[in-house]
Amino acid sequence: MHYLIHLVAPKGARLTPKMVEWLTAHSGDPLQPEAFIPVRRLRVKALARALLHFDPTLIPEQGPDGAVLLRYPAPELDLALLIHERGVIVRFPWMGSLLAQIVLRICHTYIQFLYQRAGFWSFDPQLNLISYAGDFETIDEQVRLMEAWLPKMLGPAQPETTASNPVARP
Repeated sequence: MHYLIHLVAPKGARLTPKMVEWLTAHSGDPLQPEAFIPVRRLRVKALARALLHFDPTLIPEQGPDGAVLLRYPAPELDLALLIHERGVIVRFPWMGSLLAQIVLRICHTYIQFLYQRAGFWSFDPQLNLISYAGDFETIDEQVRLMEAWLPKMLGPAQPETTASNPVARP
């Protein structure tokens, strides 16, 4: 299961809850007129080039439907940025503790870059939080959420067994 942060560049000065609701309800509808869509259409490859210029260690891949996927060079982190025509999705696995703080600070470096360069705002659906730039209070909230939910997502702990004693220990 992955943690997602959505980044969009609103046509106006800010991203509002009503805009997020509209995007959630209508983002996949090709019949919506451009005037109704509250976020800018992106030049996907140009944005990917800007991110690659910012961090040349990212590994580009072709994504679905003309999107570009930029993977962080440490595969064990499974951190990726999916750039599509209406925004960027930052994706990484749920994790806890210090590793979550490290990964979130890496993610917020990209979020800060996109805010400063192109006015991107972020929406965290797990926290139901809209923010601009890299808000370090948000990082702490995200870490607390991950640490609280990770054990629930992994399920009950499996009893410890050994080859000589296949019975679970108390």
